[in-house]
Amino acid sequence: MKEWQKALLTLLGSIVIFLLACEIVLRFLPVRSGFETPVVDIDHPYLHHKPNFDYVFSDGGLLTNVNRGHSNNYGAINDQDYDSMDPRPLLAVIGDSYIEAAMIPFPQTIEARLSADAGPQRRVYSFGSSGASLADYLAYSEFVHNTFNAQWMVVNVVANDFDEMLLRYKREAAFHYYIENPDGTLRLTLLEYHPSWLDAVARHSALCRYLVLNIGTTPIGFRIHNWLKFGHLNGVEAVPTPDPERIAWSKRAVDQVLSEFPIRSGLEPSHILFLIDSYRVFDTAQVAAQQQTFFGVMRTYFINEARARSFEVADLQDWFSYRHEADGAVFQFPDDAHWNATGHEEATKAVLASHVWRDFQAH
Repeated sequence: MKEWQKALLTLLGSIVIFLLACEIVLRFLPVRSGFETPVVDIDHPYLHHKPNFDYVFSDGGLLTNVNRGHSNNYGAINDQDYDSMDPRPLLAVIGDSYIEAAMIPFPQTIEARLSADAGPQRRVYSFGSSGASLADYLAYSEFVHNTFNAQWMVVNVVANDFDEMLLRYKREAAFHYYIENPDGTLRLTLLEYHPSWLDAVARHSALCRYLVLNIGTTPIGFRIHNWLKFGHLNGVEAVPTPDPERIAWSKRAVDQVLSEFPIRSGLEPSHILFLIDSYRVFDTAQVAAQQQTFFGVMRTYFINEARARSFEVADLQDWFSYRHEADGAVFQFPDDAHWNATGHEEATKAVLASHVWRDFQAH
């Protein structure tokens, strides 16, 4: 065997040994387990996780914010199982990763707090998945109406919901998007998702999960992902500054969503409460600056349009500001923008003060 061949074999062997060592070490650490997503297609349009699955959550390469949780019999991150035949009044809480809330213990989530306050005579079910947008909330509302006959809904709206429901700004399998018809109207479509054998193999490797789910979800990881997928370092995240074209498209999509919600959910607008996320800044100048961003422009538009159509709206900027002024509270993790337990607590208070909740409690 030639010397260069021996050197190459030695190098490859060293790499294999190193990777095996990493795999072994990471199996003893709280690496994200991730969620196995079943098929999402025309016959299974409801995005959910593998039912009855115990998971581990952690943030970033340093494995911070460790949490352990459970998906129920419908694949929702919720400690209680759901029963489609249960006749008790039902309020559904719908959203994305804020409602999925994989990063905090279930009893601290808004859905758990509301469920405890509702008491044994009523039900509160949650439906949320990381990456979902307003278009997916429509799909959730239709599923919840058809399967569980929910009579009230709370829908959480966050910064990236407004443009990520448009296929022109995001293209990821398993989610719903609006596309433009030839006549200029918007139509909801689903990008189907079919798990591959490679997904299953990678999910069983702690090293793969660490690289993809821990490192890959950091700002650096997002940039690498976007460079590999799109050929540039910019993401497909919500634009921080107003872009007239993106705002125009997002407003069209918001109008369509608000028109479709009563139809798909089977509910009057007065039975639907929209929670609008806070800026998480409270200085007057900072708030004024945020109001000029894409999120600021769109949240103002959404609030005004929703109220004009008789939906109830709770602006969490008001609730978070009041709490922050009272005791200096913060509402997210130092290294994760999702709500911490205090954020969920204040969001819960906003729901408890709503007409939707009082009506729910009266039945």
